[in-house]
Amino acid sequence: MIEVRTVYQVKFGKIDQAIDLFRRLTSYLPDDVAVRAHYHLLSDISGPMYTLAEEFVLPSLTEWEASRERLFKHPEFANWFKGFQLFVEGGRQEFYTLEGECEDWSRPGVIVVRQNYRARQWQIRQAVDLLKRYGALMVDAGVGRKPRISTDMSGPMFQAVIEVEVEDLAEWETHRRSMFKRAEFQVWFVQLMNAVEAGAHEFYRVEA
Repeated sequence: MIEVRTVYQVKFGKIDQAIDLFRRLTSYLPDDVAVRAHYHLLSDISGPMYTLAEEFVLPSLTEWEASRERLFKHPEFANWFKGFQLFVEGGRQEFYTLEGECEDWSRPGVIVVRQNYRARQWQIRQAVDLLKRYGALMVDAGVGRKPRISTDMSGPMFQAVIEVEVEDLAEWETHRRSMFKRAEFQVWFVQLMNAVEAGAHEFYRVEA
């Protein structure tokens, strides 16, 4: 499975209008594509303000390209794009390989915690294996649910990402601090330091 992630910079103060606009987009997808695709729309709660992230997960890049062309030809797309131009200033596109199955986030309103790691040179597979263990640790400790791991197909090399769903940031922070005290986490973290050299957190709210 591949994830195409498009991160938009929305015009200042126009995030609600942009969210309403993007929620309409999935209704333009052909039925056979909608069945296979996972679509997520997320808004920032950290980083640059008025950021909107759109994610499409499909079996292959070929299918994504074909779906995009069919979407562009939808009779309502031209009108939709006029609204897009009113609310969006710019953006960037990122491509990832999903390292496992894709499970949809449970519902709008939950928070996605996205941790981006830069693996040491040629250590990406070791980093992925460690993040799989990390996901299991987080679930067991009540830190987050539905761990999802992806690796770069574009941009800087040796990037590995793990995302989890949480009810709120207070729950995430409280359970995370308890997890840090566990012996298995401390062993895992020593191994992680040998495989990665940097990392960053991002927080998003699921909109669709």
